Amino acid sequence: MARNIYDLITLSKNTVATTDFIEVGNSSTRSSKRLSVSTLFPTMATTGTSSEDIFVSVTNKNQLNFKGIKSGDTGLLTVATTSNNIVLTALESGIDLSLCNNTNAGFLSSIDFTTSITGQCAVLNGGTGLSTIAKGAMLFADGTDSMSSTTALSTNGHILIGNATTGVPSVTSITGGTNMSVVNGAGTITLNANQTNAQANFDLYDGTATTYHIDTNNGAGFISGDGSAGGLTVDSSDRVYIGASGTKVFSEILTLAGNIRFTGAAAIKNTAVASTATGFALTIESGSSADGNSGHLNLTAGSASGTGTAGSVIVTAGQGNTDGDIQLKTYTGSTATAGLTIAAEGQDVTVNTGDLIMSTGNVYMRNASNPDVIKYQGTPHNTDDGTTALSAANILTGIVTCTPTADRSKSFDTASNLISGLSLEENQDAFDFSVINLATDGTSFITLTNTTDSGNVTLVGSAIVSAQDAAEDAFTSGTGRFRIRRTGAGAVSIYRIA
Repeated sequence: MARNIYDLITLSKNTVATTDFIEVGNSSTRSSKRLSVSTLFPTMATTGTSSEDIFVSVTNKNQLNFKGIKSGDTGLLTVATTSNNIVLTALESGIDLSLCNNTNAGFLSSIDFTTSITGQCAVLNGGTGLSTIAKGAMLFADGTDSMSSTTALSTNGHILIGNATTGVPSVTSITGGTNMSVVNGAGTITLNANQTNAQANFDLYDGTATTYHIDTNNGAGFISGDGSAGGLTVDSSDRVYIGASGTKVFSEILTLAGNIRFTGAAAIKNTAVASTATGFALTIESGSSADGNSGHLNLTAGSASGTGTAGSVIVTAGQGNTDGDIQLKTYTGSTATAGLTIAAEGQDVTVNTGDLIMSTGNVYMRNASNPDVIKYQGTPHNTDDGTTALSAANILTGIVTCTPTADRSKSFDTASNLISGLSLEENQDAFDFSVINLATDGTSFITLTNTTDSGNVTLVGSAIVSAQDAAEDAFTSGTGRFRIRRTGAGAVSIYRIA
């Protein structure tokens, strides 16, 4: 039955149970239903995972209690309400980056040390740990693995040099050693090599097909035994000079101001040529002079001491399809003329020009199978059947013949003509000749006289050449042998020698 609402007992919201219902009518179906009163009151739950609740509780079924929002550090974060919005503001000036974890975030890309750092930044934090550094000083790691600074590099040539004793570098200068001097300047260090002494061999090949060279500055510098100006040098044309500096000459590819000595058997020779080319000549020439005497060319064999045998001077011509000769030449005017030739194969010796003069000694023909002297004999001079004098030219033929028809007297030429015509260049030079009387009557004699120049031509011995006498008791062959000897600049003696 229907009851008046005012007659019902009051139900407090705080006492609503799950068994308390309200009747609800449906206007469409005209049916009634009940609604649990407890479902009409709100409840609160946090749906986030591992999140903080923003509510506190529900009071009196319908009073929702929420947490307030405030800043834990008002220097870093402010909280305000604007237009019903809760506004959270981060204060950048209050952020302490040293308290932040930058491992993954990567928000720290640079630091402005000019405005943010005070005091000294420690080495551990990437700083030096130093408050000041002197002008010209250098930083280094000290013995405590901290940063230190050197003294100022305020002296010319000062550099940092490692110190194995202390473990830290020293501020010092480079000092010169053997063959090296040091010149320190403002910002410069100059190393000057003296090369007074070498401590090792110089190898001008670097092992990579690159070869280096020594520059003598066009012969100004020397390779010497004591570092002085003298020894060996080379000019810009690659001509070599060996000797003292004061006589330096580069006239040939090699110039020596002294002697050459070999320590063993040696040879001086040209490089052989190939095929049919003509070999190079080798010339050894003594020194010429512009206005004085030229130098001699001496070939001297080695001497021996004790019972040893001294060396010989051996001159050997070349061997080939046609063997070479040996020639001795002197100048006739401007032409070099052979005076003596030793022929190949038979080794015949020929006096090509001039005379064979024996100043002293003898001519021997020893061990010859047929000892003899083969000489040239031209056509004898046949003088007339009269008194014509015998000239030097007549006598020079070696044999003078005459066929007198009666006794004849014939004078010799003047002494001066005989001397010049017979080439009697020095006193005691002599010339032998024969006079043959071809008359066979035994009575027509030839008498040689000095009437042409009696003061300078002296006759010694019989000057009569008898006519031939073929009788068994004959005493003459019709031949006289004479020798003309120079006794002075314009005087001769003529001897009957056979």
